[in-house]
Amino acid sequence: MTDTFGPRLSGSTALELALNWTKEEILSDGLSVQEEPVKVPCWVRGKEYATLRSPRVKNVRIAGLGGSIGTPNGEPLIAKVLVVSSFDELEARKNEIEGHVVVYNEEYEGYSTTISYRLTGAQRAEKYGAVAALVRSVSPFGLKTVHTGSSNTASIPTAAITKEDAQMFSRMQARGQDIEIELYMEAHTLPDQMSRNLIIEIKGAKEPDEVIVFGGHMDSWDIADGAMDDGAGAYVCWEAMRLINSLGLKPRRTIRAVLFVNEENGAMGGQQYYQNHVNEVNLTSIAIETDEGNFSPYGISFSGSDEARTLLTNMGQELLAHIGAGNVTGDDYGTDISYMCEQGVPCGSLKTLDPRIGDYANNPCLGFSNPPYPEPDMGKSAYFWYHHTEADTIDKLSPEQLQHCAAALAVWTFSIANLHSLLPR
Repeated sequence: MTDTFGPRLSGSTALELALNWTKEEILSDGLSVQEEPVKVPCWVRGKEYATLRSPRVKNVRIAGLGGSIGTPNGEPLIAKVLVVSSFDELEARKNEIEGHVVVYNEEYEGYSTTISYRLTGAQRAEKYGAVAALVRSVSPFGLKTVHTGSSNTASIPTAAITKEDAQMFSRMQARGQDIEIELYMEAHTLPDQMSRNLIIEIKGAKEPDEVIVFGGHMDSWDIADGAMDDGAGAYVCWEAMRLINSLGLKPRRTIRAVLFVNEENGAMGGQQYYQNHVNEVNLTSIAIETDEGNFSPYGISFSGSDEARTLLTNMGQELLAHIGAGNVTGDDYGTDISYMCEQGVPCGSLKTLDPRIGDYANNPCLGFSNPPYPEPDMGKSAYFWYHHTEADTIDKLSPEQLQHCAAALAVWTFSIANLHSLLPR
């Protein structure tokens, strides 16, 4: 799918072709699949470039941030650069910003913290008269890769730059060198387009109106093939459903896998699913999202009652401890299911470990030998090396790990579906 259709930004033809193909393949597996229409935004990158003009001439790799506008009047913008390392420094130097391109050279302090520079950096710089904002890519590691992503609406253009270039600008400024840059962006937003979520469902044998929901998202950024984020997450959910169905298993409750659209730049797929199924909020036992990488399965996070957490912990230890995938840790959950979670539905995420990194590196078949392992740490994962970049391609994934994730999800969802009652709230 990723090789054939490539990047799948919401509103693109590629996303719709990938959805068509995926639907046909799901049907060929003998599964039931339905479409639920979703209106999605349509942001277009267009051509873009940046050139350092002083103190030397150099191409600067950029990736416009989702939602950005283009440079004024369709012309290149030429301006001096002011580098800051934090929002505190931005405030301290606010009187110097007028007419400058603000470059954020923030340190990576974990994705959930550092993302604030990408989301709000342009708005904050604009307030003090900046003509554009360039944000250091939100990643712990760089090989001149540029990481795109959404940015809150601002009336100045904004783009991501590589970690290496942000650090270079900072060094130049520290030496007292004048930094001048030429920036050109054609980014613009078109009217909303129609897309759809794909819903794979196995009806419950005894309580068909009660539901277990899990899923990942089909869209990706326009520069990324989206294998890791989040084609793998969507497809392991499909594979879990195929496993359950092919084994002839009949769940007590309905199990539903949702292949969401528009997680990356609007989350309209998640919002539309909630709106369509709001009458099922009190009938949904759990919602699980798979959008944090699909390495070796460790277990799930869980946001819900203590009673339900204890129940799930005991279940995981009984059924999945021997393969290291039965842990219940943390309380985070994904964007697509958040609208259900906010209304009291118990929620979680698939948690995985990356055996290439840190404490996990000595376990080539991690998750299926010699558990237990340290708890997942997204900082000890290659996920954010490739996240929202051109390097997010299928070769970064392990077929064995993907199959392990699907197997673990099949056990979790089928077992929760077969509990005597819905998870307690």
